Amino acid sequence: MTIRHALPFLLAAAAAGAAEPDRVQLRLDTSEAELVLAIVEKRAAGKEVPAADWQALFASEPYARLKNRELGMRRDFDDNDFRRFVFSDDLGKRAAALRRTLDAWKQADLKAAASRVLPYLPKDARIRATVYPVIKPKTNSFVFEAATDPAIFLYLDPDQSASDFANTVAHESHHVGFSAAAAAYADRLKALPEGARAAAQWMGAFGEGLAVLAAAGSPDVHPMQDFADADRTRWDQDAKFFEQLLRQLDQFFLDLVDGGFAKPEVADRVALSFFGYRGPWYTVGYRMGVVVEKRFGRAVLVQCMADPRLLLARYNEAANETSEAGKETMPVWSAALLTAVGADKAK
Repeated sequence: MTIRHALPFLLAAAAAGAAEPDRVQLRLDTSEAELVLAIVEKRAAGKEVPAADWQALFASEPYARLKNRELGMRRDFDDNDFRRFVFSDDLGKRAAALRRTLDAWKQADLKAAASRVLPYLPKDARIRATVYPVIKPKTNSFVFEAATDPAIFLYLDPDQSASDFANTVAHESHHVGFSAAAAAYADRLKALPEGARAAAQWMGAFGEGLAVLAAAGSPDVHPMQDFADADRTRWDQDAKFFEQLLRQLDQFFLDLVDGGFAKPEVADRVALSFFGYRGPWYTVGYRMGVVVEKRFGRAVLVQCMADPRLLLARYNEAANETSEAGKETMPVWSAALLTAVGADKAK
């Protein structure tokens, strides 16, 4: 089922969010994608593309915010490079499919998809954001400025299935729903020493794995159920290395605590590498979330989502119980790490 068939799928899910309509408010802004396609279609028809068209694209809200986000992450983002991307033969060949996809997304019930994650949010959490379907060189979707002016950027992909699309909207909406809790978490870390504070801050990246769980809807549902078979196979393969990945992250956190990185930007590069293609921030965060929910219940897991230090501590409790019962030997986070970041006080 391709994304152009997404509307019936999403409308069928609308009842899930109908009971609490005020908790989800999404505004759709397709202007960047519309302007890019208009330029591509003019060029394909042999028409001149006036400077005003480019000015309108570069001044559009989605483009301006996308550019600010990329530059803020120290990534190259140049208007002239984007011109070349828009005029590329590859984009021209995909223009018709992109137009059909954009038309389908404009009809999709985004609120229904976002409402899927409400059971994994605090009762007072709200999902309020602007959704930008965008045509861009990078193929990722993400949340930007979640704490101030939440934006959900969705890469416009004709090959994305309807279920994949809904899951992506749900995943990113979970990040938006937890933005207030994330801000409160940052405030609680101010009293920690610099290294411990950096480690605790990066623990927030486990939110990727927790959003995977929330978008799936249950620890008993395969996290990649909504995606292609290749995604499911790769997830299952990466999950086999859970112990090694946990220990790698444990050492990374300890290095931060002990001041083992010469410069903060070096530590950041290492941490960013853990995102990867659903890397350790996803797989380890997801597995911890499943373990905690199954042992302590969803309400406790939601508390842990608001303070990732507590997530690690609760996971350790459950893992130790499992190991002591002889059911399975599970890796745990080092006691020194939990003490350094104040996980005991987070309880």
